[in-house]
Amino acid sequence: MSDSLKVLIKPCSSGSCPTLYQDDQGRVFVQGSKLADSARTGIAIAGHEDVVELSPELVEYLRSGQL
Repeated sequence: MSDSLKVLIKPCSSGSCPTLYQDDQGRVFVQGSKLADSARTGIAIAGHEDVVELSPELVEYLRSGQL
């Protein structure tokens, strides 16, 4: 991961909240709440991966094509 990440969208003004970041190589990173194990039923993921929940604000930003 790059040393510098640009915040694309962070819908809250303070503290930790769902955020989209982009590095200087154009890769996008998501910060969100991890799904509880019970919510992962039926989702097959590798041991080095995780699943996060995206807030409606982050989804709308992605849909807007502003990347």
